[in-house]
Amino acid sequence: MQVVNKKMCVIVILVLVIIESCTLFLMYKSYGNKNNTLDEVNLNINNTNMFAIMLEQEDGTYKEDTTSTWPTSGYTYNDSMSGCIDINGNKLDGVLSYDSTNNIATVDTGNTSYCYLYFSRPNASEYLLQNPSSGLNTTIEAGMYRYQGTDNVDNHICFGTNNKLDCTNNTATYMYRIIGIAEEGQMKLIKKEILNTSVAWWSDDTTDVIWPNSLIYIALNGNDYLLNNTYVPTGWESKIATTTWKYGDATSNGGYDGPTIYAIEDSWANTISAKIGLMYIHDYYYAYASGGSPENPSNAKTAWIHLSNNVPLTNVLEWLMSRLGGSSSFRGWTLASSDGIPTLNYLDSARLVRPVFYLKSDVKITGGTGTSTDPYIIN
Repeated sequence: MQVVNKKMCVIVILVLVIIESCTLFLMYKSYGNKNNTLDEVNLNINNTNMFAIMLEQEDGTYKEDTTSTWPTSGYTYNDSMSGCIDINGNKLDGVLSYDSTNNIATVDTGNTSYCYLYFSRPNASEYLLQNPSSGLNTTIEAGMYRYQGTDNVDNHICFGTNNKLDCTNNTATYMYRIIGIAEEGQMKLIKKEILNTSVAWWSDDTTDVIWPNSLIYIALNGNDYLLNNTYVPTGWESKIATTTWKYGDATSNGGYDGPTIYAIEDSWANTISAKIGLMYIHDYYYAYASGGSPENPSNAKTAWIHLSNNVPLTNVLEWLMSRLGGSSSFRGWTLASSDGIPTLNYLDSARLVRPVFYLKSDVKITGGTGTSTDPYIIN
């Protein structure tokens, strides 16, 4: 009887092996010899063992997703990392394609053993354009996708810390606001609140001092800000892009018209490569509304970018990037917290400053919604 039982066990095992082999063969035939669109065949990734969706984590590493659905937001398909291998582990070229518009992957599975589809976190600019928050104009104006409107614009972002609580509890140190996104994909930031020291453009108003030689430029790109670990802790300077800043003279403030002053400031031939600058006059006007043309200066003052909407100060002035040229007594343009009109001040006047800079294009958003209580967090 024992011999019979052993024979029966062997027979059962052989039958099971044959059934399993037939099943695998039929699966191969059903997926092989044709192009399968993954959405069409409704593959369950956990069951097929043919596909893996790899999602980028906050630390930059990739981890296989445990669900069977494609990521539809917060990720972009990484074509250079994705691909398929054969049964011997050799990479197969030309068998995998991805339609990013409809989020559909197509695989030629005839010779394919396994496919890896990598999805990367988009950089900060891509993320904002894919998930626009309140106030972001997704039409280019004056060279940028700009945040426009009054103080309900959701463009708050932390710089200098990854801790949201530290940021919201220390807004004078860590809180910034996004002016916009350049066509090249870099975000332009302005410090929400002023630095704790005033600075003059120069020691007198009779010397023709250009922007790169000014005391403001030296302060912002030196120990008062960029090299100050309070504002730019170790490792954070590397997130700031070196940018070509245009500088020059504006004989008028543009008549409260964004396109007019943008044309003036954009035409300046003088440039300097640096990390830190100031707000241009056109940045101020374009923050108010599309076209940068407020009906009157009091309307422009309601813009989210105006100092009075970011820090409770009265009767103070902050420097802008533009000077007034062609005079024996040189002056520069400032913006008053009590008014919406850019006004002139002599270069030896000590005024407030809010640093402006561009983030490098590889910076990524890891959290937040852009509100003042839930600002964007970057890494």
